[in-house]
Amino acid sequence: MKMKRTLPVFSASALMLVCAGATASEPNVETIPGVAPPGMLKDRSLEEYEHWRRPAPADSRPASDFVDNYANDVGDGLFFAPGVWVNALDINEPRIVLRGFGVGNRQERSTVPVLRDGAPLTDVHGTTNVQEIDLLAVSRIDVFRGGGGDLRFTGDNLGGAVNLISPTGLTTTHGRRARIDAGSSIEGTPGGQGHVDIAGADGALDYYASLTALYETGFRDNNQRNNGVFNANLGWRPSDRFSTRFFVEAVYSDTELAGGLSPADAADPSLAAAPIGLGPLFPGGPLIELAGGAEDDEFARELFTGRLSNLTEFRLFAHDVDARFHFARREVESPQIDFVGVLDEAGNEWGANLVFSRDTGFFNIDTTYRVGASYSTGSQSSDRFENIDGEKGDQFVNTEHNSTNISGFVEAALRPFKRLIVDLGGKFVLVDRELTVDDGDTPDDARFIGVAARGGAVYELAKNIQAFANASRTYEPPSFSELISDNPEGYNGLDEQDAFTYEAGFRGGHSDWLGWDITYFHTDVENEIVNMDDPEFNGIGTLVNVDATTHKGVEAGLDINLRPAMTRASGQALTLRSAYSYNNFIIDDAGPLGGVDGNRLAGVPQHIYRGELRYDADGRWFAAVNVQLAGGAFYADHENLVSVPTYTLVGFSAGKRLNDNMEVFLSGENVTDIDYAAGVTPVLSQAVQDGRIFTPGNRASIYGGLRYRF
Repeated sequence: MKMKRTLPVFSASALMLVCAGATASEPNVETIPGVAPPGMLKDRSLEEYEHWRRPAPADSRPASDFVDNYANDVGDGLFFAPGVWVNALDINEPRIVLRGFGVGNRQERSTVPVLRDGAPLTDVHGTTNVQEIDLLAVSRIDVFRGGGGDLRFTGDNLGGAVNLISPTGLTTTHGRRARIDAGSSIEGTPGGQGHVDIAGADGALDYYASLTALYETGFRDNNQRNNGVFNANLGWRPSDRFSTRFFVEAVYSDTELAGGLSPADAADPSLAAAPIGLGPLFPGGPLIELAGGAEDDEFARELFTGRLSNLTEFRLFAHDVDARFHFARREVESPQIDFVGVLDEAGNEWGANLVFSRDTGFFNIDTTYRVGASYSTGSQSSDRFENIDGEKGDQFVNTEHNSTNISGFVEAALRPFKRLIVDLGGKFVLVDRELTVDDGDTPDDARFIGVAARGGAVYELAKNIQAFANASRTYEPPSFSELISDNPEGYNGLDEQDAFTYEAGFRGGHSDWLGWDITYFHTDVENEIVNMDDPEFNGIGTLVNVDATTHKGVEAGLDINLRPAMTRASGQALTLRSAYSYNNFIIDDAGPLGGVDGNRLAGVPQHIYRGELRYDADGRWFAAVNVQLAGGAFYADHENLVSVPTYTLVGFSAGKRLNDNMEVFLSGENVTDIDYAAGVTPVLSQAVQDGRIFTPGNRASIYGGLRYRF
C-alpha cells in the first residue's frame, strides 16, 4: 500500500464513531482543518448510528481522513480501516484485500465487491476497475467485514464489501471549490491533480458536480497515468415521504504499467518487467526471447466508463421502500505480455434492487425487518489480438461473456430487552455465466446457486459501549476472469467457495478522550480460490480450489485524545489514532496444491499496524506524523520458503487555514526512502520459479496542495 497519508480533521477524535465501525446515519460534511465533522462528536448515543443494531464489525472512513492530503487511489482512503490490506500491483492498480480474501488474484480479479451509493462499481462479471474511484468526490467509505453485516452488500462474498458514498448538495458546506495538488518523488518524478466542484440546494432540489484531472509519473520505467473523472448527482425531495436522486459518472483512464519484478530484478526497483527468455541451452548458445517486457510490449490499460444510477426512497403501505437502478458502459484496451496479447473488451450492464423495511412489534417485541431482492445482467465482447509493440495485430481470441446475478434476502432485528438486540438473516444467490467462443451458437454455461445465513446478538453494556457476537455462512461463486484464468476460451472447472465464520467484538467510547473497536474472527473455508502459478503450468494465472483453509485474527482500532482537558479549554488537541490487524491464515488441506498442509497462506503480513500522532491548534493549523508497519511472517509462496521483507514506513502531514476560504497542506511519504514491496501476488513455489510477483513501493515523496472555496 502506498504511504500517502491523509490525516484527520477532527482534532479530538476520541470516539471511533462510538459504535466503532458503525456508519453514521448523518451525512459526512467536509470540513476545514480542526473543525469536528458530524459523526465524531463525544458521547453520541448508539441509536444515532445506522448500523448500531448489527452484531458485526463495520467501519466508516470519513473524507476528513484524506481530504487534507494528496490522496489519489482507494488505498489512501482505507489507511485507518482495520482488517483491510491494500496491495499495489502497479501504478493505479491497488487491490483491496479483506481478511486475506482476494490477495491471490491478479489485478482486477478481486473478490471484494466495491459499490458507489449502493450501486455496484464491480461489474456483473466480478471485475473491479479501481481506476474509476475518485477520492476527492467521496464523502465517506463504508467497509463491511465478514458476512454478519448488511445483507444488501454481504453474504455473497467471503471477505466483505466496500461502499463509497458521494457528496450531495445537502451534505457539503461549500458552494464552489477549486483545488490543486502537486509534488514529486526523490527521483524527480512529478505528479499532481486538479479538482473543481460545485454544490447547492434550492427548495426541494439539490445538486453536486465535480471534475478531477490527474497526472502522475511513477519512479519506474514505463509507469505513468492520466485520469479524468466527472461525478454529479441531482436530488429531489418534495416531501418527507418521497425522495429521488440521480447519479452520473464518466471516467477516462490511460495508464502505462511497469509489471512485476522477480527478486533478482528487484535489485533495481526502477526497472520495468524484463523480457522472458530461455537459455542459453548450451555454453555460448543464444538466448531465446519468449516474450517481450513491459517496455517492449508497452504494457498499458486504457479505460472508459460511463455510469448512470438512481436511488429512490418512499413510503408504501407502512413500509420504507428503497429502490435502486444502475446502467454502465465500459470499454477497456490493455496491451499485455505476448502470451496474453492485447485485451480488448467492451460491454453494457444494468441492474436493479428493491428493499422493503418496517419497524413493528412481534409478540410485543420491538422488531425491524427488511426484505429485498436484486437483479443484474450484462454482456461484453472479450477479444485478444497479437501484441505488436503495444498495437493490435491479428486476432486470435473472439469471445463474449454474459453474466446474470440474482439474489434475495430477509433479515430481522428483535429487541426482547432494552439492552439486547437479536439479529437474524438469510440470503439466496444465483449466478449464471455464459461463454461464447467465435460467435458459436452453443455457449458454455456455468451456474452457481447458494445460500448465506447469519445470526447474532448485540448487548449494550453502557450508553456508548457494546459487546456483540455472530455466526454466519457465506457463499461466493468464482468471477468470470477466475473461470477463464488459464484459458480464455474455456472454463477451468473452479467451484464456488463456502465459509463459516464466528466472531465477537467489543466497541465503544468514554467521554471525549477514548474510543475503541476490537473484533476476533474465525473463518473456516471450503474450496477457497488460491493462485498457484506453478512452473508445471507455465506460471500463467493458474487458480485452484483448496480443500480447506482457516482465516482467523484480530482487528482493532483505538483513538486516544492525549490532552482532553486542553481540548475542552482551548480547542487544541493531541490525538493518537491506531489501526491494527493480526492475520493468521492457514492452509488446512491443500488438495491440488499438495505438500503445504499447515502452511500459511502467502501474500499478507501477520501483523499490520497503522498509526498517527497529530496536534491541532484550534482549527488554525495542524501537524502530524504517521507510520505503517508490516511485520511478522510474510511469505511470497505457499511453500513458505521465500519471505517478503517486512518494513516500517514513516510519513508526515501539516496544514494551515489561511482564512475562512483557503487552506494549504503539505505531506510526505516514505520519508526515510526505504525499499519495500508494496504488492505481492503469491505463488506455490517462488523458490523454484523465481516469479515476477513483486511490486516496488513508492520512493520518498513530498506533495503540497491548496484548496479554495468561493
